[in-house]
Amino acid sequence: MILSNLHTHTIFSDGDNSPQEVIERAIELNFESIGFSEHAECGYDIGCSELGLNDQIEYFKKLDLLQNKYPQIKIYKGLELDSLNWKHEGTPDYTIGSVHNLLIDNKVYTIDWKIEYLKELITVCNGEKNFIIKYYEEIINFAKSCNYDIIGHLDLFTKFNEREQLFNINESWYLKTVKEVIKELNNLNKIIEINTGAIARGYRTSPYPDIPTIEILKELNSKIIISSDSHSVKNLNTYFNEIEVIIKKIGINKIYKFSNSEFIPYSI
Repeated sequence: MILSNLHTHTIFSDGDNSPQEVIERAIELNFESIGFSEHAECGYDIGCSELGLNDQIEYFKKLDLLQNKYPQIKIYKGLELDSLNWKHEGTPDYTIGSVHNLLIDNKVYTIDWKIEYLKELITVCNGEKNFIIKYYEEIINFAKSCNYDIIGHLDLFTKFNEREQLFNINESWYLKTVKEVIKELNNLNKIIEINTGAIARGYRTSPYPDIPTIEILKELNSKIIISSDSHSVKNLNTYFNEIEVIIKKIGINKIYKFSNSEFIPYSI
């Protein structure tokens, strides 16, 4: 498996390490490339560290300087855009589009910060099913409105599910909903990440999206990329080998990587 990660956070947003520390760790791991995807500000005060518009150009300049310092690894400049506000500065090499929050009656509700906040959001939506439908509507509306490249952690709301069992992801209505969402994302030419971030942070033992959804990705021949959603150098390639085994068993033998300004497939 070619080692690379496009979903990486540093002290420029909510990560633990500097970009230089991440690059040096990636080199130790024999990474071919590393992409930085700091959280761009979502336009609302949600108590999360984000990279403001005024700081994004300096962030890109810093990464350019580091590329000159470390020519042995390819460094890509990215941003993770939030569905509430995807305005950004400069010209990133790629972008990740994520739904971290829902705006309901002019109030922002966060999905993956604390279990208490997610439960409140479910109540506001009048139940789990209504919440999930609303979440996936936001996924589609965002994908149609914003020309980002990669859809981040497709079923982010399952972050707490292994502990709390809030949702049954095997119900027929759910799988039917997810299938329609993935069809639409495929039509919009979005790349869907298999994200190991919740495994690295101890919330889950399986990735985003969960296995039944990965099976749908296979069925629909979706474009797939593997990422760790790393917030620490300790988790830069967490669970990558295990994911490769899992997706090969499902029948996926091709994933995508970013190279020279484009996403290209390669066999695993």
